[in-house]
Amino acid sequence: MSRPVLLATLAMVAGIVAADYLFYDAWLPVPRWLGLVLWGISAVLALLAVWSDRRRRQHSVFRSSWGFAALMFLFFLVLGFQRYASSAQRTRAIWASMERPPVNRGNPDEYDYRRWRWIQGEADTTTWLAAWKHKALAQRSRLLEQYRRTGLQDQTLAIVAAMTLGDRSLLQTDTRELYIEAGASHLLALSGLHLGILTGVFMLLFTGPLLRSRWRAVLAVMMLFYIWAYVFLAGLPTSLVRAGTMDTIFILASLLHRQTPPINLLLLAAVLLLLVWPLYLFDVGAQLSFAAVGGIAVCFQPAYRWLFSHYEARMFQLERFHLLGVLELLGVSLFAQIFTTPLVLWHFHRLPVYGVLFSVLLIPLTTLLMYVAVAVLVVGSFWLWAGRCLAVLLTWLVTAQLWVMRVETSLPGACIGDFWSQKAEPQLVVYHNRRCPALHVIASPADSWLLMPQPEADSAMYYIRREFWSLRLTREPQLLQGSHVVSVTKGGGVEHFTAVMVNENVDHPEKPESPEKTGTTIDVLWITRGFRGSRLEHVATLYQPRLLVLDASLSRWQRQALHREALRLGWPVYDVAERGALRLPL
Repeated sequence: MSRPVLLATLAMVAGIVAADYLFYDAWLPVPRWLGLVLWGISAVLALLAVWSDRRRRQHSVFRSSWGFAALMFLFFLVLGFQRYASSAQRTRAIWASMERPPVNRGNPDEYDYRRWRWIQGEADTTTWLAAWKHKALAQRSRLLEQYRRTGLQDQTLAIVAAMTLGDRSLLQTDTRELYIEAGASHLLALSGLHLGILTGVFMLLFTGPLLRSRWRAVLAVMMLFYIWAYVFLAGLPTSLVRAGTMDTIFILASLLHRQTPPINLLLLAAVLLLLVWPLYLFDVGAQLSFAAVGGIAVCFQPAYRWLFSHYEARMFQLERFHLLGVLELLGVSLFAQIFTTPLVLWHFHRLPVYGVLFSVLLIPLTTLLMYVAVAVLVVGSFWLWAGRCLAVLLTWLVTAQLWVMRVETSLPGACIGDFWSQKAEPQLVVYHNRRCPALHVIASPADSWLLMPQPEADSAMYYIRREFWSLRLTREPQLLQGSHVVSVTKGGGVEHFTAVMVNENVDHPEKPESPEKTGTTIDVLWITRGFRGSRLEHVATLYQPRLLVLDASLSRWQRQALHREALRLGWPVYDVAERGALRLPL
């Protein structure tokens, strides 16, 4: 491994992480002059590094390279800091002009949408990139329509569009879950695997003497055009940009007759990507992509060479029976999964156990699927009937792939989850969910109650159910149908707690035995969609809440009017739409 490239990569990462700590949550502003100052510091450090290197070469007293290494580290550290600060400044300027800048909804264990928009915003602020991306997506829509004309539809169309065009908008939730549980979600996200499959077709067309002739430079240019045309067509996903950058460096190195270790190519690709898009460091896809390729480069290739040097006869015997390719595929999958497992556990809290074994079937199926999908596009544009015949074959391949994954996930212990997840403490949660308002009182992981004005919209709670309930609760919450009150007394560490839902004109009859009698003091009064009006006088005759919660399903003008009225009555107010989901310890 080349030390300068490793040093530059580590320094860039450190600079970006430091800048993210200071600027992401906006507790420090990003002044306009900061970029110029950082560029100046970078230039001074670069000049000092060049001077140090020259002195080291000219005078024996400067034999040590530590001074040069330190200056080089500082240069890339400042450069990474500057690139992040510049990107943060542009993104904040755009967010400031928005009526509603991106915010997290605040639901427990929910995906960090604000961070995702922060990462995506960097690409949106790059004018030339945004323009190219718009053109590429328009072309991708035309290719998707071509798939439809050949007869692809429903699940097959969604999977083929994801694997070949990077369009995952058509995928259904259960299909995504199947790929995740089978450890095959990387097949749906365009990466080096997909690019390698398609460039393999290119290399088959230009094998033989042409690669060793004077036309090899022309071939290299054609291949680079082919690679980046596909990367742009797919909408510039991070993993595919990484793969395209690494392939470009490899092709240029081969033209210069340089034998460069793959890990150096990977590190150089990382430095180049972070220079252009520093926020890619925090992209989950980029992290998994680099980890997988790093595992293959660092461990698989040395292990493969060691096997050949110590068991040469057996390796040739495997090749004789056409089993060497299976061994290579297993080795690549094994080391890629070993290096990505910590990230998978950290981000997704689950581990597919049989993913490595079943990749021996899934990767060849994916390869054949992509070849047939390309043929459907090419042939179908000239002969529609032939494209439809190929589309039938493509449907069979997708069905076979799904069948293999269903067999895998049906095996005992196929997916291990619930890593380092703590069980839910007693709390009240008012979820930020406009489609399906819900108030959840949790007395213990086994005892909780759910108020929902629209139980039929329960499907909108899918991600909350998967990411929060399945990990933090030991039993599904009890749905209080037909009720508007949840009251917990002396259970699960809760002495007494009462929450009342109001989702229509309040006209409840007084009952002495009811907890909603006139003037009753309650803990939480939750007003949700269906409440008509913006006045609280009648509600005040029934309840005296310690906290008024305005649900995100209410209109903006209604929330503002209710907020003003509550302040006049002296009630504390929590606006879910403005402040995110409410989590109140009991």
